Amino acid sequence: MQSRLLLLPRGGDGAAALRRLTHIVLKPLSGAWPAASPRIRRLETAAGDIISIGDVQYKLKHPKNPELVPFKHMLEPIPQALAQHLRWIMQKDLLGQDVFLIGPPGPLRRSVAMQYLELTKREVEYMALSRDTTETDLKQRREIREGTAFYIDQCAVRAATEGRILVLEGLEKAERNVLPVLNNLLENREMQLEDGRFLMSADRYDKLLKEHTREELDAWKITRVSENFRVIALGLPVPKYPGNPLDPPLRSRFQARDIYCLPFKDQLAVLYATGPNVPSERVSQMLSFATTLCSQESTTLGLPEFPVDNLAAVIKIMDVFPTLSAQQLLHRLYPYDLMLGKEGRTGVEDIMKTFELLESASSSTPKAITGIKEIDGQPSQAIATVQIGDKEMEFQIPIGTRSLKFHMRTPNFIRTFSHDRLLAEMIQSHMVKDICLIGGKGCGKTVIAKEFSDLLAYRIEPITLYQDMTARDLVQQRYTLPNGDTAWRPAPLVTAALEGKLVVLDGIHRVNLGTLAILQR
Repeated sequence: MQSRLLLLPRGGDGAAALRRLTHIVLKPLSGAWPAASPRIRRLETAAGDIISIGDVQYKLKHPKNPELVPFKHMLEPIPQALAQHLRWIMQKDLLGQDVFLIGPPGPLRRSVAMQYLELTKREVEYMALSRDTTETDLKQRREIREGTAFYIDQCAVRAATEGRILVLEGLEKAERNVLPVLNNLLENREMQLEDGRFLMSADRYDKLLKEHTREELDAWKITRVSENFRVIALGLPVPKYPGNPLDPPLRSRFQARDIYCLPFKDQLAVLYATGPNVPSERVSQMLSFATTLCSQESTTLGLPEFPVDNLAAVIKIMDVFPTLSAQQLLHRLYPYDLMLGKEGRTGVEDIMKTFELLESASSSTPKAITGIKEIDGQPSQAIATVQIGDKEMEFQIPIGTRSLKFHMRTPNFIRTFSHDRLLAEMIQSHMVKDICLIGGKGCGKTVIAKEFSDLLAYRIEPITLYQDMTARDLVQQRYTLPNGDTAWRPAPLVTAALEGKLVVLDGIHRVNLGTLAILQR
């Protein structure tokens, strides 16, 4: 989410703008919805299984590498707008066309792509682009083994030769001279490689195969591009959002579709399924507030967009803690008092008041963590007890790999009431999402993170970030062995993920947004 300063007019103009914003949200509740969505069915025939989305059908093929097929991305039930997106992608896939899914920040575009790949059992090659992405990251990388140089195929070449789907996320973050290397591969399915091979389209290769033997083509270093090779690109609209605009020749290679936020009715159905214990009126009010802040008029007024995709995490928390204040939970996703001025804060609170989200939260505020105990048979899970008002509530949370030793006080850290409350809120958020602590220098963010890791038996992995850090510094680092061979070693962030540690990214505001985007998946 890109933060912007809100300058909301007061008085008559501000009231009129607020009425228009409210109208935008309440208008979908009138009941004027489009026709029923296309049905997604799986048909078993003698020739094989077929996936049908409305009147479009796709014959399933058994994947050679099932581990490369996305898993557990499908939503149940599938929203109407999502079914229409999947139908459109299937049409372009059957026509042999590459697609470009464009929309606001968030995981929706990637989720749509992965759901289609899971639905059709297609293997994927995923590449998160950043300002540090080079031509070798897409085509071939040169390595040295036993004093001999050789080339290793990268994602674009592997996808082309193996008939996989190449998913390129963050096209607007790549440098302008990087993506044009894919122009010929996208248009003609041809590419010259550094190791001397030449990728040729399936049609031209098959025609040559009628006149020459396969051994002759191999001797000429001609490699066939699979007819099942496709590219799904994901990007943001530029210049509304910061980034590099696409070159017109590259842009013309794709069939584009706007993947905006799901319609109000579909989002409401998803949130109802996420939090069945949350009152439907409360869910509707929270979604209306989020939708208002994402409307075109709120953007014109300078309001930062609300991360609607993260609203499901708040609903999960409310499903466990029904007495929690909706205003406080929304503040965890949208800390408007930290990024807006006085008039901006007043404007957001007026919108909250419109949807009856302003409430007294003194009795429903989490006060402290009163206990954490392990679950027999589940070494990575525990039951935490949090005091909310005068009641104590239990819920399940993930924990680290060390032995769990709950404590209320430590000799090295003296807790105050605000510390107890913050730790209780953090452990609630830890149940569903990662956590971002915001504060000035020396206010105790690192100390709180250390105390949090001790409470949940995590081994902590501190990583200090700096302005010139690259994507390779975050994921993998290249080094040379004593004998001159090249090798790759995982960065501390990857090692911590594999070992189940708690990572503390200290100074996340210093890193370039294009570099940090590689972690969004």
